[in-house]
Amino acid sequence: MKYILMLIFTISLVGCQSTKKNPSEASELELPNTDLYEPLESEASSEDENYQAALDFINSYIESIDQLEILEFARNSSLATDKLKSELENIVILAWEENPRIGLLADPLFDAQDYPPNGFELHEFNPQTGYVIVKGIDWEDFKVAMQVVDVDGHIMVDGCGIVNMPENKRIER
Repeated sequence: MKYILMLIFTISLVGCQSTKKNPSEASELELPNTDLYEPLESEASSEDENYQAALDFINSYIESIDQLEILEFARNSSLATDKLKSELENIVILAWEENPRIGLLADPLFDAQDYPPNGFELHEFNPQTGYVIVKGIDWEDFKVAMQVVDVDGHIMVDGCGIVNMPENKRIER
């Protein structure tokens, strides 16, 4: 009887383990919605369309949040600039150095601990500065500040949440 209970317990424990991928497996995953945004001829050629890269970036992060660690997501995203990737890595490393048991207290890309599970939609966009504010779908009071830039003809995310964003442009919490 003991052996049967131990066997059931072991099988239950193995069956309930997390499906989060380790970094070597994660680098082989394809991220959703991370193609570089380039306006098509059939689309409006307005600068207002540039915010789509920000929406694609933040929504693909939500889609992959249970599969990839934050740094692995950023490294694999074709929508993130090298500057954003580097700054995010610095923030994560500093957080773990300051408090190895806890690390990050909030997600730096959301500038919060929680996030809207249904994704984000556009709240506000300034084409002159590239600053974008997205709001949660079904969480309209939850907003994240972002910035898009043109890198060699491709619109990319250069700032998001607290990462590479000036304090005066971040959303007040």
